[in-house]
Amino acid sequence: MRQALGVRTCFLLLLCNVAFAADVAPGLPCGTAPYPAYAEAGIPPRLQVWNMPQNGIPLPAGCSGGARDFKLLVALAGSFRHEGGVDKLMERFGAVSATQGNRYWSVTDKQWRVLITHAAALEAADSLRPRPNFSAAEMKDGKELYFVQSDSRSTGEVVYRMRVRESGPDRLVVEVENISPVRLYFLTLFEPGELRSLHFLDRRAGDLWGYYAVSASARGQAKGSEASFVNRLASFYGYVIGKPVDRAPPLAP
Repeated sequence: MRQALGVRTCFLLLLCNVAFAADVAPGLPCGTAPYPAYAEAGIPPRLQVWNMPQNGIPLPAGCSGGARDFKLLVALAGSFRHEGGVDKLMERFGAVSATQGNRYWSVTDKQWRVLITHAAALEAADSLRPRPNFSAAEMKDGKELYFVQSDSRSTGEVVYRMRVRESGPDRLVVEVENISPVRLYFLTLFEPGELRSLHFLDRRAGDLWGYYAVSASARGQAKGSEASFVNRLASFYGYVIGKPVDRAPPLAP
């Protein structure tokens, strides 16, 4: 039996929806039911955290794009209503500059604060020259696209690579990875390639879509720091589905 220990669902009664597991691997929605399973539309997503700084956790091969071991994984699975088709969802990912100003719950400050202070699409990986946001047509090609982002908890700009791994009328899979270091002053928090996220959006029925996202860190994290990863992922989830997270209780207070 799958067992999860830790924090419970954070919704009307302010219970927290984060669970911790070491004996069950993430179940990506690649021809099998996802684990954790989708929460229904209108309620907070289900969450699962794996924090194994000694052993590492493999992401399943196949649609994940590789089987590299990570030290921390955060998986989120929710549902939402969307009538605009997959191109409109793709445009949400491509509208890099629109993420500027996204807010998240800071467990350090115990308040909502701006997470993304600057974001822009880039002409190339080795150029910080900004360009217009990526269109759905550009993203459909599956090319590697690049953007720069600054957040309120690190120092300087970080360049990310984004690629659409799959797209069709009923499915969208987007992969994002840092290709420059994440630093806090003179301390390197993450080397290139040590932060990765995968986003799976699948039509469940009619205008009901499932959204499964996994955020992975190749560096071990201290126990208790998982909440920050949860809230960052939840912030982006809210951005994509058009429901900012600061209008509801935080998933990980």
